Amino acid sequence: MTSLQHPNLVKLIGVVTGGPNIQIITEYMAKGSLVEYLRTRGRTIITNEDQINFASDTCRGMAYLESKNLVHRDLAARNVLINEEGVAKVSDFGLARPVDANQDGGRFPIKWTAPEALRESKFTNKSDMWSFGILLWEIYSFGRVPYPRIPLADVVSYIERGYRNEQPDGCPEEIYKIMQQAWNLDAKLRPTFDSVMHMLDRMRATAV
Repeated sequence: MTSLQHPNLVKLIGVVTGGPNIQIITEYMAKGSLVEYLRTRGRTIITNEDQINFASDTCRGMAYLESKNLVHRDLAARNVLINEEGVAKVSDFGLARPVDANQDGGRFPIKWTAPEALRESKFTNKSDMWSFGILLWEIYSFGRVPYPRIPLADVVSYIERGYRNEQPDGCPEEIYKIMQQAWNLDAKLRPTFDSVMHMLDRMRATAV
């Protein structure tokens, strides 16, 4: 974490060792997690401009990790934090690994994790892109849990048969198209964070 410096990553300030636990000190993110922010404010407060800003900010942080050949492995709205100015920053690098690192170990949130990562422990920037598609869905559904009507044990089989989260009410068509591209079963056909970042930046520039 000390080597990662980007405006859309939560900044590590220091580490305290010597006691029974290691304590990590990060910058203060006054407005808490993105998922709770979405759920507690809702449509009456959060604007279309806020939504595209959160999406663009998060994608920028992930594009930086992608450029460093790092895989987050647990990207979700609960692991994005909002500061006092409303800037979204990616946090919780507890599972982050270099692309070529040993992929085994750990439990992963089924509804956010790409099918190949669940079945083969194959984590890449493209599996992070799958998770980003879910995160986009969280942003535009105001913090709902993905696949709300499907039992957890059945999620992967539904996905492999072609089921996807439905387009949230009010979600722009171009945003849902990014989600659908992120959820391609063929990981190689998913977009990069860099390419999605440029798409979101164009939308952000025209958002009112």
